[in-house]
Amino acid sequence: MTHSTTAEPTLQTGMIKTGAALMGGGLMLAAAGMALTAITVIRGATAWARQHEVSPTTLAADKFEQVRHATLAGAHAWREHAADSGDAHRTHAR
Repeated sequence: MTHSTTAEPTLQTGMIKTGAALMGGGLMLAAAGMALTAITVIRGATAWARQHEVSPTTLAADKFEQVRHATLAGAHAWREHAADSGDAHRTHAR
């Protein structure tokens, strides 16, 4: 009868430590890149907003008013057309 012994798995701790250090360094580089990108985008947006004579809030409010008036005009035209074409269909149906 033979006795089988199971070998314990051996881990190369040096490779694990090196991999962890590389991942940590990569994460730090990624975080630095994200921070630089965010700062650049914020500065660009601020400069763009300062160049315009109208503030973004006022511009958005003006555009909202334009959309509201256009919607009301479109709804009115739709109702007028529906009323006109509804009468025409009724006269043809008789």
